[in-house]
This record gives sequence, C-alpha cells and structure tokens, in this order.
Amino acid sequence: MQLSNTKPKKVSFNLTSLIDVLFILIIFFTVSSTFLEQPGIELKLPEAESSEGHTAQKIIIYVDKDKNIFLNDNIVSITNLLGEVDKLVDLQKDKSIILKADSDVTHGLVIQVMDLLRQHGIYKIVVSTVKPGSGR
Repeated sequence: MQLSNTKPKKVSFNLTSLIDVLFILIIFFTVSSTFLEQPGIELKLPEAESSEGHTAQKIIIYVDKDKNIFLNDNIVSITNLLGEVDKLVDLQKDKSIILKADSDVTHGLVIQVMDLLRQHGIYKIVVSTVKPGSGR
C-alpha cells in the first residue's frame, strides 16, 4: 500500500481586491455625503425668489422667534454680541457673517443686530433666506 506524499494545498485568500472594493466604498460615501451643519435652533427662514446657496461660514448669528440671539449655537445677549463676535472675526480673513433670523422676528431686532455689526466695522452681512416651496 502506497501513501501519497503530496502535502495538502493551503487555501489562501487574495485580499487585494477586497481592500480595493473597501476603499472605493469609503471614497464613494465620503464624496456623496453632505457636510452641512444643521443647528439645533429651529428657524423658519423668510422666503425669497433670489435665494442662493452659500459656502459654509465660520460665524453665524441666529435670531429665533423668541428673540434669543445665538452665535454659532451659543446663546448671547445683544450687549455681549460684539465682544463674542470680536473673538471670532479676528480668525476670519474676509470678516463676513451670516445672519439667520426667523421670519416671525420683528424687523427692528434684525436691524439692531445689523447696525451693531456695521458700527463695529463688519459690513459683509449675509442674510439667509430660502426659496419658496423648498420645505425648510
């Protein structure tokens, strides 16, 4: 009786193709996902036909329907607003600020915030709106 001297074949997996597929999936999901920051502040922005998208800014002032003023998700008073904005504006090159005010906020409060910013040398104020029927 003759026994075979052949060694059993080792099963090996070629992981190169699996790693390639994994990297393609990672790239696909990072490119296709959006990186918009949605604040925890509920605002109903006014509608405007000429609304345009804008690039993400570092400084955003929110005014909600209860007349609370937020600077980048931190609540501030109207008297402390300039001091807090000063800390952030120095970090930004173009000194632009986005103002997002609820449509139920009185016109006077929005103008008061804009006037404070302009008195302080900040003239690039972007007022956020949404296109009619956009559902926001």
